[in-house]
Amino acid sequence: MDWISPVSGLVGALVGAGLSYLGTHRAQAKALADARLARLQAKQDQAVTTLAETFGDLQKHVREVPGDWEPGMDTGATAAVTAARQAWDEKLQDFIAPARLAIGVIRDKKLRRRLNESMNLLEEWDSGLVYAFHGRSRAGVLRGVIAHAVECVGAWQREEALPEPNHAFREARESMQAKRDEWEAIEEAEEEDRLRRRAERDSAGTPPPPVVG
Repeated sequence: MDWISPVSGLVGALVGAGLSYLGTHRAQAKALADARLARLQAKQDQAVTTLAETFGDLQKHVREVPGDWEPGMDTGATAAVTAARQAWDEKLQDFIAPARLAIGVIRDKKLRRRLNESMNLLEEWDSGLVYAFHGRSRAGVLRGVIAHAVECVGAWQREEALPEPNHAFREARESMQAKRDEWEAIEEAEEEDRLRRRAERDSAGTPPPPVVG
C-alpha cells in the first residue's frame, strides 16, 4: 500500500491549494467591496458638502426675490421688472444645477425624492407658487422650502426619519399641485375646443361633387 501515501499527499495539497485560493478570492472580494464602499462614502460626503454650500447660497439669493408687476405700470417699469425677474431666475438656476447633481449621488431614495421636490418648487417660483405667495412674503416662503431641505439632510445624516414638511413647504406644494390641476384643465378645455371647431368645419364642408356616369 505504498501508493496511499503519495495519493494522500496529493489530495492534501489539492485541498490546501483550494482553501488557499478560496481565502485569497474572499480577501480580494472584500477588498473590492471595501474600496467601493469607500468611494460611495466619499461621494456622499462631497454631495453633502455641495448641498450645504448651495443651500447657503440659495438662502442668500431668495432674500432678493423680485416682486410682481403692479397694475398701472408704464412700459419702462414693466420692462425693468421683467428684466430683474429674468436675471434673478437665471442666477437661481445656476445654484440649482449643482444641487441637482449632488442630489443624484444621494443613495437614500426618500431623501432624493424630497430634495428634488424642493428644487422643483424653487424652480417654479414664478408660476407655480402664486397661491403660496398670496398674502405672504415671497422670500419667507422660499426660505421655508430651503429650510426644510436642510432639515431633511440633517435628519438623514443622523439616521433619523425625514421630518414633516414645514408650513411654507406645505403651502408651496399645495400651490404647485393646484396650478398643475389648472394647467391640465386648461389643456383639456383647449383640446375640446379644437375638436369642436374641427367638427364644425367638417360639418360645414362642401359635399363632394356628383359622379358623372
